[in-house]
Amino acid sequence: MPERGFRDVFYSAQDGLKLHARLYGEANPGLPVVCLPGLTRNARDFHALAEKLSTDATTPRKVIAFDYRGRGLSDNDPDWRRYDVTVEAADIVSGLAAFGVEHAAFIGTSRGGLIIMALAGARPTLMKAVVLNDIGPVVEGDGLAQIRAYLQRAPKPGTMAEAVKIQKAIHGEAFPALDDEDWWRFTEALYREEKGRLRADFDPKLLKPLKAIDLDTPLPALWPLFEG
Repeated sequence: MPERGFRDVFYSAQDGLKLHARLYGEANPGLPVVCLPGLTRNARDFHALAEKLSTDATTPRKVIAFDYRGRGLSDNDPDWRRYDVTVEAADIVSGLAAFGVEHAAFIGTSRGGLIIMALAGARPTLMKAVVLNDIGPVVEGDGLAQIRAYLQRAPKPGTMAEAVKIQKAIHGEAFPALDDEDWWRFTEALYREEKGRLRADFDPKLLKPLKAIDLDTPLPALWPLFEG
């Protein structure tokens, strides 16, 4: 669908699960850009950025935005234990091999940044540049507790307008620069409409790995991977 600015592509993970990514500007030369979203987010988060990078007047780039297993158009994993950073990093490696990408610049938000750090340990030659957004080598237990609490009691909006209002109320203080169009894009990337109803566009079983984390035990620092 060239008029959308991207093409939906599917590939198989090492365990056979069908996974999805968006390809923008796939004929563009030069170093590609790989976009990796947050824990419950998906490739749609990067649409505006991917359009900009793939149509840049001086250096148009190929951009690949991934849906992890259990998110967006990728299949859910029947075993929730495989909703794991190392498994998801291996999925990205499989995707890049399927798309013929040997090197790239990586952009990772939150969970995406953790996956990038895992790749730094396992496949460092893939990376020529890295942008980490909303993540670092030290993950605070309080932050994970906040994410877990929010997902456990996340409201179920009936309409997209109601969903936008909820997201503004929850995140508005953290993102004061967003305008109405930004909030719609932010929110639409989080939900899928099925049979006239909205549902969060991720497998609810993603909560199970979060529940399994002992937040009373300090989380390991990732400085060696960050240095990589």
